Amino acid sequence: MKLKSEKETYRLTPASVDTVSEKTEKFLKELKAQNKNIIETRLSVEELLIGFMNEFGEEKEFTYVESDFLGKPYISINVEGKPFNPLEKEESDDFGNWSSALIQNADYTPSYYFDKGINTVTIRFSKKQANPIVKLALAIVLAFLVSLLKFVVPAQTIEFIRENILESFYNAFLGLMTTIEIPLVFLSVACGIIGIGDSAVFGRIGRKMIMRFVTVILFFTSLAGVIFSMLFTTFSNDNNSGISVKVGLDMLLDIIPKNLVDPVANGNTMQIVVMAIIISVSVVVLKEKARTISKVINEGNRIIVYITELISKLLPVFIFIILLNMIWSKNIHLFVDMWKPIVAFIGVLVLLFALMIATVSAKEKVKVTTLMKKMLQTFLIGFGTASSVAANGECSESLYRTMGVNKRFVEFGQPTGGVIFMPSTAINFIVCAIYMASYYKIKVSILWFIIAIIVCSFVAIATPPVPGGAIAAYTVIFSQLGIPNEAVAIVVALDILFDFISTAFDGSFLQLELIRQADENKMLNYDVLRKE
Repeated sequence: MKLKSEKETYRLTPASVDTVSEKTEKFLKELKAQNKNIIETRLSVEELLIGFMNEFGEEKEFTYVESDFLGKPYISINVEGKPFNPLEKEESDDFGNWSSALIQNADYTPSYYFDKGINTVTIRFSKKQANPIVKLALAIVLAFLVSLLKFVVPAQTIEFIRENILESFYNAFLGLMTTIEIPLVFLSVACGIIGIGDSAVFGRIGRKMIMRFVTVILFFTSLAGVIFSMLFTTFSNDNNSGISVKVGLDMLLDIIPKNLVDPVANGNTMQIVVMAIIISVSVVVLKEKARTISKVINEGNRIIVYITELISKLLPVFIFIILLNMIWSKNIHLFVDMWKPIVAFIGVLVLLFALMIATVSAKEKVKVTTLMKKMLQTFLIGFGTASSVAANGECSESLYRTMGVNKRFVEFGQPTGGVIFMPSTAINFIVCAIYMASYYKIKVSILWFIIAIIVCSFVAIATPPVPGGAIAAYTVIFSQLGIPNEAVAIVVALDILFDFISTAFDGSFLQLELIRQADENKMLNYDVLRKE
C-alpha cells in the first residue's frame, strides 16, 4: 500500500493538539500497527505538542508531516524558534531522556534534532510485514520442487547451473553482507557508547540500568557457552591452542590496531570494536567540540541499519538458493543436522528462564504461576510475530499495570532494553558458533572460548533489532572465530526460526530484569505485582 504524504500547518492550541493526535492515530491504523502502539504513540504526540505549546505559546505555528522515506513511514512535528527539546524529562538527573542516539532510532520512539532554527521531532514506524515463517516455508517448498528438475534435466546441466549460477548468486549475497558488517559493527558500537556516555542524557539510574543489562548478557552467554561446549565440543590440549603466556599475550595484544587500514582490510572485528571504542570515548570526552562527529556517527548508524533492512528483503531468495544448492550437491544433511543446536538452544533458554523467574519469584515473594500469567501475552506476541516492535506495547503496559513497575521506569527501561538487552540473541550466536566450530573441526581452546563469549555478547548488543541484522552478525562472529564462510549459509537458512524463539524470550527476560531493577531502585509496587 502506497502511503499518501501530507503536510499541514497549525497553531499550537488545544484544538490542534486533538486534531493532530487523531490524524496520527488514523495514520497508524493505515499501517495496521498494534493497538497498544497506536495508543501510546498518540499519547506521545499529544505530550510533545503540549510541551511545545507551553514553551512557545498558543499563537506559535507548527508543521505536521506524515510521509515515508524509501518505504519507511514517519511523522514529524516542526516548530521554528529557539532550541527546545520536548523529549527531555524533569527527572533526567536520575533516568536520562529520549535524546540518546542509543534508543531514538528505534521504531515508535521519538527523536529530536535542531537545525537552522527549526525544532524537529520525528517518529518512525514499520509497515506490517508478511509473517517471515510463511516466506521461509515458501522458500523451502520452492527449493524442493525446483530440485526435482534433476530427474528430467541432464546431470551436466544441473551441475552447470549449480556451479555457475547458484554459487555466483550465493557469493554475491554473502559479499553484500560482508561489505556492511564492518560499518555495522563500528557504527553500532560507537553510537551506543556515545549515547551511554553522554552525562546530559543518561542519569544515575539510566547508566546503572545499562551496565546491568550488559552484565546479565555476559553472564547468560558464558553460562550457555559452557553448556553448549559440553554438548558439542571439547577443549583442545594442543600447545598451539592452549593458554600459554605467549599465546595469551599475543591474542590480547592483537586486538590493538596497528594502523587505521588493516582492521578494515582484514575484517578484524575485535580491532574494529577497539577503534570504535577509542573514537566514541574521545567524542564523549570532547562533548561539544566533537558534536559534528557525533552527529555523523548517529546518522551513519541510521543509514547502515536501513541498508540492512533492505538487504533482508532478499533473504527468502538467499535461502532458496542455499537449499537448492545443498540438495543438488547432496549436502542437505548439513541443513537437517541443525536440529541439534536448535534443541540445545531451546533447552538452555528454558533453563535460564526458569532460573531467572524462580529468582524473581523468591526475591519479590510472588508466585511463579502469577508471574508467568502476566508475561504470557507479551511472550505470545513475540513468538507469533518475531517482532519486538509488535510486542512493545503489551510489554510496557503489562509492566506498569499488572507487574507494578513505576511508569517512568518503564518508559525509560523498556525502549532502552529493547535495543541492547537481547540475551536470547547472544545465546543464539554462541550455540551456532560452538556447533559450527565442532562441525568444521576448529580447535577450541580456553582463549577461543573466552573470545567467543565476548564477541557473541557484544555483537548481540551492537546488532540493531531489525530484519537482517543477525545475518551480518553471523559473518562477523564466524570470521573472527575462524569458522568458514560457508557456515553462514547453513545458519542463515534457519535464522528465521531462531528469531521467533529469541524475540519471545528476550521480551520475557526484559520484563523480569526490569522488575528486579525497579525493586532495587524502590520503584516497584509489591501489591500490584503479587495480585493474582
